[in-house]
Amino acid sequence: MDALTLKHKLQQLQSANLSADGVEQPYDLALYMMQHIGSPDPVLRDELIYMTMATWIGQQVFSDEQLKALLRLALDEEHLFYRIGEQETDSVFTRSFSVLILPPILGVDRQRSFLHEEDILRVKERLVTYLGSEKDARGYVEGKGWAHAPAHAADAVEDLAQSPYLERADLLELLHALTIKVMESNQTYIYDEDQRMAQAAVTILGRNLLEQAELEAWVKLLQDKRSGDTEEGKTIQQISLVSLNIRMFMQSLYFSIRDQKAEPFPLVRSLLLRALDGRED
Repeated sequence: MDALTLKHKLQQLQSANLSADGVEQPYDLALYMMQHIGSPDPVLRDELIYMTMATWIGQQVFSDEQLKALLRLALDEEHLFYRIGEQETDSVFTRSFSVLILPPILGVDRQRSFLHEEDILRVKERLVTYLGSEKDARGYVEGKGWAHAPAHAADAVEDLAQSPYLERADLLELLHALTIKVMESNQTYIYDEDQRMAQAAVTILGRNLLEQAELEAWVKLLQDKRSGDTEEGKTIQQISLVSLNIRMFMQSLYFSIRDQKAEPFPLVRSLLLRALDGRED
């Protein structure tokens, strides 16, 4: 099915509130949607394909095996890793909207637990690799809509971090992978990326499995990177951009947990305040 035919089909479904009723083979249609999930047409990609997929997944239109197949497809080399490493090209839309398929699938898993431990660990491995490899951090692209890869990946991290299959080492790995997106962007985050990434960090921290020394080392890493002391060969503009993104993330994280009394949030608040003040103790 070509993009124009698919768009007309999905517009008809949209007029019927995206109901799968009357669709003979919704899974087959989902496969066509996955073929065009990276369309540069923002209406097709975002308003039609993503919204239809997320709605149908949430309404449990697909069987467990079909959801597993869609998950594998989203994580493969032609979706999450499609032309990975490119910047300023349309390939980012395939990657960023493939990662956005993960949260609704993981949400269904929390309701009926159809994914096994090896499935969850596979998602974690692919997501960590993706976070370290994605180089296109654009937010809104004029004429083509949202790319927003860091924010979409953060949404996936937030959902994945809730899995009981993930242990301390897994959560620490996710936290550091997320931190790469905070510290190594070539874009100033002006589209609420800091809040989405902070919320993912809150979910990881809220599992209360990370040790105090690990939390201290993590905040120190952010503080050191923000200072730019180790940024040899970087221009003042590049150092300032990274420093701004880190400060916005730390502030968003602080305000997200400022009223939380459960551990480890009081400790993290204290660490963040000292880091934002530039104090060592």
